Amino acid sequence: MSTKIAVICSKAFIKRIISIAQNIENIQLEFYPYNQPAEAPALLKQIKPCDALLLGGTLPYLHAQSSLSEIPIPWNYIKQDETAISTTLLSLIANHGIPLNRVSIDVMNPAFVENVLTEIEYSGTKPYIQPISITKPTSSILQQHIALWNAKSIDFVITSIHSVFDELQALQIPAMRMLDATNSIIQCLEETKSQSLLIKSESFKAVVGLLEIPENNPLDNYILTKITAATHSTYKQVTPYSFELYTTAGHLQKALEKENLHNLIQQIEKPFKLAFGYGHSIFEASQNAKNALTFAKSCEIYILDEHKNLLGPFPNSEVKLALKTDDPYVLQMAKQTGLSPLNISKIIHFSHERQSAQFTSHNLSEYLQVTRRTTERIIKKLVDNSYVKKVGEEMTHQQGRPRTIYELNFATY
Repeated sequence: MSTKIAVICSKAFIKRIISIAQNIENIQLEFYPYNQPAEAPALLKQIKPCDALLLGGTLPYLHAQSSLSEIPIPWNYIKQDETAISTTLLSLIANHGIPLNRVSIDVMNPAFVENVLTEIEYSGTKPYIQPISITKPTSSILQQHIALWNAKSIDFVITSIHSVFDELQALQIPAMRMLDATNSIIQCLEETKSQSLLIKSESFKAVVGLLEIPENNPLDNYILTKITAATHSTYKQVTPYSFELYTTAGHLQKALEKENLHNLIQQIEKPFKLAFGYGHSIFEASQNAKNALTFAKSCEIYILDEHKNLLGPFPNSEVKLALKTDDPYVLQMAKQTGLSPLNISKIIHFSHERQSAQFTSHNLSEYLQVTRRTTERIIKKLVDNSYVKKVGEEMTHQQGRPRTIYELNFATY
């Protein structure tokens, strides 16, 4: 299936990019031409459904930059680089024999011209360089070229702006357009196509969700229907109090971005736990969902991706915790204490979330979602290896044993 790419570019650039695109399989170009690069933001609103967007130069990109975050498809732009400048200067010398000191050139980044001249060890008088920016009207750049021509300071103009080239041609001032190297355009088209295919493959990744409700407080079918509708899921009832949801990463991402799940969670008055797992198979996604569910607290959502990165809790925040680690420091701690690297990572994350450096076994037990006895065993192993130290006690009630106050004794940043 072809990748359909919307191209915003000058009318003069269309023929060139069409001829180059013939070298790339399975792409289809649809053009939205402008007379001036400043028209790019308006053209964004005219784009019909497609797979990706390509802007035909740095200037239209700069004009459209603030609006690109609203575009729900991948985008790219053809960048002016030193290859384009060196190719153009070589063409000028080979075909026109014009000395560089008799040339006026407008470019996005004047440093590129300087770098090219340095690379070729040019020691003569440099060309006149006109910087391009979105705050500088193209008419102003045109007038600078004309002024140099009228003053007989130059014999030729190189311009990056197609409308300026047309004006110079009308005035019969010798000029040429900046030459974008064919390989650079091919690479940009290939990158744009690859971005689109990657996002499509990510969007169709399998996702399994696990929904758990308390046994004494069953969830209404209405709420379950709302959750499955928001995530475009189908579901299977595993037990009277748990359900498996099946969807894709693309559908889940849209639900999170549009805050459909956020708004829904606020409407649910009964406690529940919800977690999702990504995977390259339903089995892998299901295992990841089970692991993510161990972190979930009531009315929060966690996601564990195929790389063992934990995302969440949604909707309150979006923290990312790697549950698979090759950090030698974490591995060393795990070996010395006999705890798993996963538990060490959880404890480090626990310290990042707390406003206080001190904690009790009750605090850690709530965070890890394990029993007090399990938490106390974890703390004992950390204390025995000097990774945690006792710093005091607190008396929460008039009767009963005081709670020991602990502090982590290792680097967590």
